[in-house]
Amino acid sequence: MDLTTRDYQNIIDFINGSLSDKRQIQRLFSELFQFHHSLFWLTDTQCNMHGLQFYSFNKKATLDYQHIHSSNDVMHPKNHLPNIGTCHESVYRLRELVTLEELSKLPYYQFIKHHNIIDQMVIYLSNATTIYAGIGFIRFRGEAFFTKNDKEILKILSTHMQHLVMNSIHHKKLENTGMSLYSDMPLQALLSNRELEVYRLMVRGYSNIDIANQLFITINTVKKHLGNMYDKAQVNNRTSLIYKFNNSTRKI
Repeated sequence: MDLTTRDYQNIIDFINGSLSDKRQIQRLFSELFQFHHSLFWLTDTQCNMHGLQFYSFNKKATLDYQHIHSSNDVMHPKNHLPNIGTCHESVYRLRELVTLEELSKLPYYQFIKHHNIIDQMVIYLSNATTIYAGIGFIRFRGEAFFTKNDKEILKILSTHMQHLVMNSIHHKKLENTGMSLYSDMPLQALLSNRELEVYRLMVRGYSNIDIANQLFITINTVKKHLGNMYDKAQVNNRTSLIYKFNNSTRKI
């Protein structure tokens, strides 16, 4: 199933919004993709979840999960940890991991049944050896099941989310050690005037055809400028390019 132009624009809006304020990730997921109920978590060295941040959960469900059922969650990072290094998948829907019959025999089913949960989806953020964070999404009775499109959106955002969370962890470590970060070089010093024009339109969600028409150049010329920017940023797609240049775009 193909994503729509609106989906891709929402993805770009999410990237820009989350880079501007990392604390707004869960709100952006809700507003842009209708992932209204989410749980962000980090892990310790034993892959136990901590730092849980619930978004749009009622108090009873939050307390039940925190104090009783989190360790029973079939999508707990510990359950996926054995797959690290052998599986390239980072996004899962509940029914891809367990059948309804299997789920009904597990302790976690009591939590699902009691709180009228119909579906879950999770994105694991990991490196080659461990899972360091993730976001789980919930759908309750009266809402729709998560779709292949929903999963595809998270897969596209997975690289961005990995960079975002790892940078946040890194920044906190630097703050704890009293070190500071230096701002990136302005885009004007990195890009030609034409590349800068192409980049500005790309960030606004313009397609290659739209950019060509707007700047009165050919599509091949647009692709050439994009290729040059990819080389300069050492990336291979628009999402990574926007992420890498974001700090500088605030200065133009």
